[in-house]
Amino acid sequence: MAEVISRRMARYSGGDERFSQLPDVLLIDGGAAHAATARRALGESGVVLPVYGMVKDEKHRTRALVSPDGEEIGLAANPAVFALIGTIQEETHRYAVEYHRSLRSKSSYKSKLDAIDGVGEKRRNVLLKRFGSLKAVAAASVEELSEVVPKNVAEKVFGHFRKM
Repeated sequence: MAEVISRRMARYSGGDERFSQLPDVLLIDGGAAHAATARRALGESGVVLPVYGMVKDEKHRTRALVSPDGEEIGLAANPAVFALIGTIQEETHRYAVEYHRSLRSKSSYKSKLDAIDGVGEKRRNVLLKRFGSLKAVAAASVEELSEVVPKNVAEKVFGHFRKM
């Protein structure tokens, strides 16, 4: 928590245009301890903002906000505020899930061939289609590799796997 807040404030202080505006309030997915950690990190950055943690009920919905000092603000009495906080929580969760899916999706297409100069997506796919596996590509001779990619690239592929 402290690291995320510190990085965010460093980008703000450094003039990063995407972080040029400070939020009006920080809602932290966690209780008083998380809110206190966030407030401490803000203070170390010289920024003062209201910080509240979101206290969950047994159904994992936010039932109250809590200050870094442990003071709870109930939400049940005001349905509009309860709905707003719930919407914020759902959107935050959706964004985090999509972000992690995109990371997994990108990393699932990574190959050791991607690290070789001259081998892009098309050549990687051609090599894997021709040889059937990365292991077979690694075992191929320069002559065999040259059947599907230019000789200079074949030599780089061959050399890359012989260094390993």
